Amino acid sequence: MLKLITSLILAGLFWGSGFNFFNSASVDNSYLAAGSDLVLAPTRIVNDSFGLKTTAKSIVVVDKASGAILYHKNPQAVLPIASITKLVNALVFLDTNPDWDKVVEINQADLVAGNRWYFFAGEKVKLSEVFNVMLVASANEAALTLARYSGVDDYVTAMNNKAAALGMTASHFADPSGLNVENVSTATDLVKLATTAFSKTEIISAVTAESFDYKIINNSRRGHAVNTDNLLNSFLNADPYSLAGAKTGYLDEAGYCLLTEVKNKNKGTLMIAILGATSPTDRWQEAKGLVDWVNNNYNWPTEN
Repeated sequence: MLKLITSLILAGLFWGSGFNFFNSASVDNSYLAAGSDLVLAPTRIVNDSFGLKTTAKSIVVVDKASGAILYHKNPQAVLPIASITKLVNALVFLDTNPDWDKVVEINQADLVAGNRWYFFAGEKVKLSEVFNVMLVASANEAALTLARYSGVDDYVTAMNNKAAALGMTASHFADPSGLNVENVSTATDLVKLATTAFSKTEIISAVTAESFDYKIINNSRRGHAVNTDNLLNSFLNADPYSLAGAKTGYLDEAGYCLLTEVKNKNKGTLMIAILGATSPTDRWQEAKGLVDWVNNNYNWPTEN
């Protein structure tokens, strides 16, 4: 008994007041989608596991096959999502059935502050390359260029309509890039977004590429865009894991955000939304810690 008490005291000192205990329930089925009750959810192995400390304001981890929530922290908090917004932009743009070989010109108005520019005013480039740079490097000027050449009269309204169609009832968008702090959502809404966005070949190809090379047509300048997702070079993208999709986001008001889909060929596929982590390192470490914890503390049914 003395050893047990001592261990608990030491654990409290180690984790501090920010320690987050995982739910004692085996699994939370409140997120189950229509028809998903026909799929068996993972079952909890250890219900009294301490879990891990997280800095993020909101987190949700969902089993993709069953829709069961395996971990959550303030999942309904409405928060800024920064450049995760670009996934909604991408879906709206794909709905226009774009001509990927169309050459477009970058406008000075597209060059907004927020991150480095990959394109400059007056440069001409193929739409396909603008789309890829938007998702690979999270380029804001690319997001605005796509909206301008989409042929959609009110692009932001189209984005909000798309979110509503996906059942993202707590989400709202105010600009196509994510720079506006009024682009908000919840972790649970973002899982709905990921389910659709990471089913699109064009999006998957971009967000899982470590880098993307592009060429400016009218001056022959060549550019190189590096993916903002550091997890591509982590154990989450090595056997038995693989990253099926991801999008990062950052604003001062939003903190460090991540929406990702992680497959484990021996178990299941996880949809993870992390909003408001305090640093880039925290974002990556918390994502890796959540995947590791869930895969070690749940059993997946053989039918899954």
